[in-house]
Amino acid sequence: MMQKRRIAWIEASRFAMGWKDQNIYKGVLFPRAGPRMAGLLGRLGHEVEVISGELSEISPFEIARNFDVACLSMLSNTTPHSLILGKQLTNYGMKHVVGGGYQFSHNAVTSETLAPTDEALDFIPYVVRGEGYQSLPALLEAWEGKRALTSVGGLSYWSGNEKIHNFVPPLMSKDEINHLPLPLWEKVRDHRKMRVLSVHGMQGCPRNCSWCAVWTRDGRRNRNTDAALVVDEMEKGLSLGHFHHVFMSADNFTVIERWAREVCEEIIRRGIRIGWTCQAEVRSALNRDLIALMARAGCERWCIGLESTSPEALKNSNKSQNLLDTSQAIRNLQNAGIKIHGMFIVGLPGDNKETLDATLRWAKRMNLDSVQFLCLSDLPGSKDYENLRLWEKAFQPFKGTYKVLNWLFVNGHYARLGNEALTLADVQQACISLMKRFYSASSLAQSLFLPRWTDFRHSLDSGFGLMRSAAMAFKQSWLTAYLRFQGFVLTRQWDKMPLNQMYRKLLTYPHLAERIAQDLLSHIPKEWLAVLDQVETERRSREKEALVACQ
Repeated sequence: MMQKRRIAWIEASRFAMGWKDQNIYKGVLFPRAGPRMAGLLGRLGHEVEVISGELSEISPFEIARNFDVACLSMLSNTTPHSLILGKQLTNYGMKHVVGGGYQFSHNAVTSETLAPTDEALDFIPYVVRGEGYQSLPALLEAWEGKRALTSVGGLSYWSGNEKIHNFVPPLMSKDEINHLPLPLWEKVRDHRKMRVLSVHGMQGCPRNCSWCAVWTRDGRRNRNTDAALVVDEMEKGLSLGHFHHVFMSADNFTVIERWAREVCEEIIRRGIRIGWTCQAEVRSALNRDLIALMARAGCERWCIGLESTSPEALKNSNKSQNLLDTSQAIRNLQNAGIKIHGMFIVGLPGDNKETLDATLRWAKRMNLDSVQFLCLSDLPGSKDYENLRLWEKAFQPFKGTYKVLNWLFVNGHYARLGNEALTLADVQQACISLMKRFYSASSLAQSLFLPRWTDFRHSLDSGFGLMRSAAMAFKQSWLTAYLRFQGFVLTRQWDKMPLNQMYRKLLTYPHLAERIAQDLLSHIPKEWLAVLDQVETERRSREKEALVACQ
């Protein structure tokens, strides 16, 4: 019988709650492993609470006092906050602090690609690389003395003064994934603040976009959860009563069409009536029958990876789509009454100012409901990260003691990589300018006062009368206006934030980078800097001890 432990599963935000920050992820509870891990560890007899920094204040003192184990689930841009929390927890005497998440799931295992893991071990005693559903229970057994640490797949840890990196475990099979328990959203602290339920259902992606870390991290073969279990998960979450919408968070919901159809048919069969959003690809939207089925099942919006209208940029990214198909895909979705959030990348190889302007004009001409233009990022584990050694090429304002803070800027809002035609400053300016030009006062006014004719035609085709169809079209226009108003406000708020203005100065005046970087530190929480100073002092002390031992 495994010893019962109180486990805090922590999904930190980029900055602590109350700290002024603005990004497209702000206020969103990411579909990470916490709720499902709460079910898995609960099945083993442990008591788990999931604490999201987007919902609740995270107090290291409270966690150290009330929990036996702290699990820190990290995205790249939340890594600094997570690691500092981890160090604060160890300072309060917690021995069992472990990190994991997308930051540490690497395809290649070299000293360079393990660098983020080595960095994390300066703050916390354990890191799990890759999927943790098997590794974390095994680690809990090792802490009880039931197995050796060396047998825990994907574990990195300290052994004396040496950092040990265990073997890389194979990805879980589809059958093993289907036997995982359903997520327990009720285990999330302050879960009633949430309005959108995320349902994943898919691991990996068969595509191989060079800048993406999904397929290298989670595999390219079919590891989908059975459709009935996906809808079970949906129903269980909705039974809590406070979710008003569902986000199908699979990175490419429609990439395996048979599975997408089975999920939609199961939703229809059970009579579940709730709107949902998915992430999907262009080629799937060429299938009108699939789109019609998804619309009947409640799909209201596609977040679609458009990336660019430049053939060269798409080819250089291993993105197999063209502008003719993309335009047809958009029309198909609009004719089915499905809204479109277009996702674009600024700074792809082959991008220049002309291609970016052309992409914006196309997005406005196609009347996309909402968009995001994000800078190309150096995502740990992506093919480009491994093959092009992006850890060397990416812009990093901080050195030495404060180097870990560079991860704050890996969220798509900040230029980290230029190309042959665009400097870092060009990429940053283009990203901001494209967002402002799409979310302009004129586009907002157009949404407010002009009906959406595609929605009008769709309502007529669905059997509604002339007046009802007109009313529904105006309603959809106002919903689009609301989204665009949010984009208008948030984009300009982001541009005015002192931290972001300072980052832009770094790119504009590279000869003053050292001085500006020091000024940038004044916008970082002081308690963070104190922890970073402590970690650097301890690192130097270990290096001296190792040097003395070698003499």
